[in-house]
Amino acid sequence: MRSIINGFSGRVLNPCEHNCSNRPLDNSLQDYFLNTVLLSSTMTVWESILGITGFKKSYNFILFFIFAGGLFGFTLSRLQYLDITGRYASGTAPGEWFHQHTGFRKVGITLHLGTILPCAILLIFQFIPSIRHRAILFHRINRYIIITLFLISNAGALMIARHAFGGGHDVQLAIGLLVLISTSSVGMAYYNIRCLQIEQHRAWMLRAMFYMGSIVTIRPLQEITSRIINKLGTYYAVWSCEKIDFTWKFYKIPVSYLVAYPMCAPPSNGSSLPPGYDPVAIVKADDNGVEPAQIGANLSMSFGLALWLAMFMHIVGVEIYLQLTPRESQRLRMVSYERQKEAGYANP
Repeated sequence: MRSIINGFSGRVLNPCEHNCSNRPLDNSLQDYFLNTVLLSSTMTVWESILGITGFKKSYNFILFFIFAGGLFGFTLSRLQYLDITGRYASGTAPGEWFHQHTGFRKVGITLHLGTILPCAILLIFQFIPSIRHRAILFHRINRYIIITLFLISNAGALMIARHAFGGGHDVQLAIGLLVLISTSSVGMAYYNIRCLQIEQHRAWMLRAMFYMGSIVTIRPLQEITSRIINKLGTYYAVWSCEKIDFTWKFYKIPVSYLVAYPMCAPPSNGSSLPPGYDPVAIVKADDNGVEPAQIGANLSMSFGLALWLAMFMHIVGVEIYLQLTPRESQRLRMVSYERQKEAGYANP
């Protein structure tokens, strides 16, 4: 018995149209043709995306989409913090604004945020192959803009490091190390591209981007570590009474901070404090605290741990990726050889 399939509609012209035994075959043919059309359309769209961006391998684009997309989304969400005295002041951890609301460190946080956010956005364009190949002038100009913004942002980070999230030695050391390795990576990337060593330039630029991206990973890690601190037991931090007073007033708590921290009260006999004496109080680190100082103490303790974990993950992760992509390094090494030969290098 002959059947004629009418296009992709799945309709079967059959004299025994009401024969139930033919229906499963008709449905399977319909599903087959529909799946074929959908798969073909999907592959066409995917190939178009790869063609526009310039990626030759799908897994490279997927990795770029995950990491660069995460960095881009995080940066966009932080653009509101360019309003330093408004959105940033109200969005930062309790106690942070005490050190940054005026003077030297306000300049530092303004420099850092005002340069690192546009730097992160511009950096993403450097990793799009179609821009590197078709917009060479933009790629080169963008490189110098990124380096300038990046160095200024690192200077701003060092300016605020002394009191960032409590200013513990672990935080100061981590910030200093992150500034050192990221700046060194950018410097090595620039040096190697000037020497036409493209495979080395790629490796150092990837390292620089991954090191910068550790700031994104800190956020979920800090959420985890802050809860771990609550679960493990009771932890305490030392805050100056002036900092506690400022924090309570900033969050407009209607009662005096002396209710929770009586040790900050002036001497009852009316005597003055010794010169250079800075009264302090013990603050419980509690993410579910009833007042802002406790929440700020918890975030300060968790930040250092999260920062070190994020740096470790990104430092190791980028080296693993470089080891898993040796063919790309070999290909770029051959390109470097040809360009060095054309440039007249004695030992390309």
